[in-house]
Amino acid sequence: MNAGKKETQTNANIDLCGVRNLLQLLSGHGFSEQELKRIIARIAKNTGADIVFC
Repeated sequence: MNAGKKETQTNANIDLCGVRNLLQLLSGHGFSEQELKRIIARIAKNTGADIVFC
């Protein structure tokens, strides 16, 4: 794999982890888990992140 592409992929995954943490805070403020899962999936697709959360 190209070193630049791997770095970009790593950054996308790190960014997605941060976004996920922020979205988890919203779960206590009236957002459903289903809604938050859809948001994180859309962000992952748009950024090219490939990390899997359990």
